[in-house]
Amino acid sequence: MLGHHADPSRGRRPQKTGSTLLAEAGSAGVGRRSFLGILSGAVFLAAAPAALTACGTGAAAPQATTSGGLAETVAKLVPSYLPLDLVKPDIPSVNGSTPGFTSIPKSLVKSVATAPGSGGTYTVMTPAWWAVPPALPDNGYYKAVNEKLGATINFQVNDGNTYADKVQTVLASPKDVPDWMVIPAWNMPPRFGQAATSIFTDLSPFLAGDKVKKYPNLANIPTAAWKMGCFEGGLYGLPYPGALISDAIFYRADLFESLGVEPPASADEYRSVAKELTDASKNRWGSEDVWTGAQIMHGVVPKWKKVDGKLQNKFETDEYRAAMEWTAKLFADGSVHPDAVAGNSQQAKQRFESGATLMTSDGMGGWHEALARVLPSNPKFNMQPMDYFAPDGGKPTLFRAQPAAIFSFIKKTDPAKVEEMLALANFMAAPFGTEENVMINSGVEGVHFTRDGQGIPQATEKGTQEVTSTYAFLVNAPIVNSMVQYPGLVQSQSEWEARQAPNVKEDIFFGMQIQEPAKFGSLGKPFEDLAKDIIRGRKGMSDLDSAIATWKSKGGDELREFYAGFLA
Repeated sequence: MLGHHADPSRGRRPQKTGSTLLAEAGSAGVGRRSFLGILSGAVFLAAAPAALTACGTGAAAPQATTSGGLAETVAKLVPSYLPLDLVKPDIPSVNGSTPGFTSIPKSLVKSVATAPGSGGTYTVMTPAWWAVPPALPDNGYYKAVNEKLGATINFQVNDGNTYADKVQTVLASPKDVPDWMVIPAWNMPPRFGQAATSIFTDLSPFLAGDKVKKYPNLANIPTAAWKMGCFEGGLYGLPYPGALISDAIFYRADLFESLGVEPPASADEYRSVAKELTDASKNRWGSEDVWTGAQIMHGVVPKWKKVDGKLQNKFETDEYRAAMEWTAKLFADGSVHPDAVAGNSQQAKQRFESGATLMTSDGMGGWHEALARVLPSNPKFNMQPMDYFAPDGGKPTLFRAQPAAIFSFIKKTDPAKVEEMLALANFMAAPFGTEENVMINSGVEGVHFTRDGQGIPQATEKGTQEVTSTYAFLVNAPIVNSMVQYPGLVQSQSEWEARQAPNVKEDIFFGMQIQEPAKFGSLGKPFEDLAKDIIRGRKGMSDLDSAIATWKSKGGDELREFYAGFLA
């Protein structure tokens, strides 16, 4: 969510916006194809930071593990970034935006010359938010990939909805830890950094700096994603990279055109347009609850900002207050759908897609999912993201999404086995347009998938049963947008991201894995309900002042000191 408004607990359950991609995956109804589409479609969950150097009680300010600050420590651990140029996108990346492919490459590139493995056998634990596929020896997809790898990966696939409990149970008994283990950021237990150092392999001796040249596809993963895999002064996690920008404020471009209305370009215009569009007699309201988008529009920092040399929590900032006041006015205008006012966020997508609301805040993954649902019955359906604007209509301040939220970890073992697993990971991280990438994501052509007229892999019945995100969760290539099945989507989305990219900045703790002590875990939770009440007029801004005072006295100031230690 552009680095916004998520915490590890929220990552486990559905949110009101489609932007929290793995939160959506955490809901029982999400299928594999939908989930993978969210992942590959340039969306990313802005998971709250997890652990690096400070995993104790938080009573003392954290210290960097080497000379210099935390950022300097991490910089010495991560691999060099050596981007590959195997397949050129039709729409290049701009300042980190997602590159776009307006057609599927007709010929594939081979990025790994020979089978990388040397015959090893490894047990791997991974989550699934869909039906668990057959295991070996009954899974032809696993057999085919393992043959290409030159090694045997035995998957232990677990229910993603209860995966956090499984992770804690396994980590509590080191003898039960598999050779290779996938752990999403929101499933990392307290003091995970300490567990990482005692159980898993520090990969920096194998990958730091130019050592990664041995593994070109791993070197193709951007530095920021690697930083998120650093804990306790070591590099432990292999990352699943995410996108630069994840959320947008969407509008119904088809209905705007038919009504002769232009999309807004400032906060005041948004309210005016929403009021103009609202006509209860026609069951049409201008807006959904856009609290998430309002915070982004107003430049609300993900967690902390520095003001006059001191850290200020987002709840204390002028931007947060302004976003809340603006959203309250939007609700008071009567422009928000009554069901949204009542708190029914589950039907927000349906209201927007039916035309009952004409503007909404959602994740980029929600775009292609809506097209898949609506285009068959309404070919004219056209949702588009607004270019972000500051409240006054000037250039916005957008905070970058955290660059990775899924990681895999290699259990401490013989260095030769670590090197073999890294060679396997190099195969799995093959970029879009390569033979290896198609194999990992779709299986064997003619067995697990066929291609449609546009060259897009379409799963066969066997593919639906056997192919799932197992190998891909261990490590992945930088994401691209290749959803050519939706006319105009790739160009619209990639060009939109490229236009926003120059306004994206990193917050002061970007790329730092910081796990807050457990005692602070619920400190910010009261603000969630308070925001709903203030926005709907049930409480006032003075209640925000009271909540901030309570927050400070109950640990907020102590938490501030904790974070300040990372900037020392």
